[in-house]
Amino acid sequence: MPTDTFNKLPEEKRTKVILAAKKEFARASLKDASIKNIVEEAGIARGSFYQYFESKEDLLQYLLKENVEQMNKNFENALKESNGDIFEVFISIYDYMVNECINKEEPEFFRRIFEELKTSQDDMLIVDMKKYRPKDIIEYYDLVNKEDLRIKSIDEFRLLTRMLHAVTKKAIVGSFKYDSKEKAREDYLKQLEYIKYGAMRKGGANV
Repeated sequence: MPTDTFNKLPEEKRTKVILAAKKEFARASLKDASIKNIVEEAGIARGSFYQYFESKEDLLQYLLKENVEQMNKNFENALKESNGDIFEVFISIYDYMVNECINKEEPEFFRRIFEELKTSQDDMLIVDMKKYRPKDIIEYYDLVNKEDLRIKSIDEFRLLTRMLHAVTKKAIVGSFKYDSKEKAREDYLKQLEYIKYGAMRKGGANV
């Protein structure tokens, strides 16, 4: 997270650093992103960068913090408003990430972040978000309505959420390829429907 030195900068200067960072992270992965490019674009000395942030990982963590916190809030609200419907929770995550992040903010920045999701095993993109990470659905196990779910234990519930997480993550990444976000969402909901109700017709073989 940023130092007090960064927080005390004039808003205009802070904005330049943030925009320069998003431009660089849109250009390259976290591994290949260049602090040199960031400081040159922002018009600051390289030494100043380390007065503001510990590392480029720390900087990216800061850029994603607000979105993560809002996603956690939406996550909790969806859980309450849907009476614990786990599927509605994941739909709320998809809608927030696609509509609020990808379409309204810096699309190339988020495109790069989500592209890296393809190979990342971390819940929060490619960075250890520490306390600024999406909360694990398991933390809300007691609030989830399990009456209509075919689960008998928390381990089975964890398996279900891993499936939903994988499908949702892939759908968010894949949404970039669609000309219509409505079609992207429709296909995502169809995938959730298959998980929720199964793909077999009634009378099909049981597994």
